[in-house]
Amino acid sequence: MLIIFDLDDTLIDTSGSITPIFLKRTIKALIKNGLQIDEREAYKTIDKIDKKSISSKETIKSFLYKINASKIFYNIALKAMTDTKISDIKIFTLKNAMDTLRYLAKFHKLAIVTAGDEKFQFYKIKKAGIDTSVFSKIVVAKDADKEPYYKKIIEELNFDIKKSFVCGDRVKIDLLPAKKIGCKTIHMKWGRGKNIFNKKEDPKLVDFTINSLDEIKTILIN
Repeated sequence: MLIIFDLDDTLIDTSGSITPIFLKRTIKALIKNGLQIDEREAYKTIDKIDKKSISSKETIKSFLYKINASKIFYNIALKAMTDTKISDIKIFTLKNAMDTLRYLAKFHKLAIVTAGDEKFQFYKIKKAGIDTSVFSKIVVAKDADKEPYYKKIIEELNFDIKKSFVCGDRVKIDLLPAKKIGCKTIHMKWGRGKNIFNKKEDPKLVDFTINSLDEIKTILIN
């Protein structure tokens, strides 16, 4: 089998260990660069927005729009949200992540397709201590459309689509494009994907639901 994983809130605890810190740093950066806002209230607002956003970029756009800020602050905020120079931040994998990945790699091919700033995504992988040797492919998508990346990996690794699984937390971003091409989909109930799950529409796109990565072992056995 081939299992393609998302990174954020699927392998690493982005919502728990990264996002709160970077949201606070983003607010500080905006204030430092001249945006007139109350730091505490601004953090409450952006944190509330982020819980319902599909990405950090969407969070920034919605936040700046809500407070009627100039567009010039967007790049400032985005830079603060993807600053790899920060060395004191701790990034954690989800429970049982590395043990599960090492186990799966003995019997299956593994890959990562994540979206975002390439340098920042690889920074998070390294900082979380993820062993990249267990993956046959690691790809950072240039946009939110993951479908062509899934197709390319499946073709390059010469796998049958029906024997390919995609695991991610965001149904519309991670699983919808996988379902379109015929892959089996595994929804990780964590982070953004847990908060913005559409109970009416999203179940149609999900073949399996997990709360912990080690549950994938049972799925593949069955």
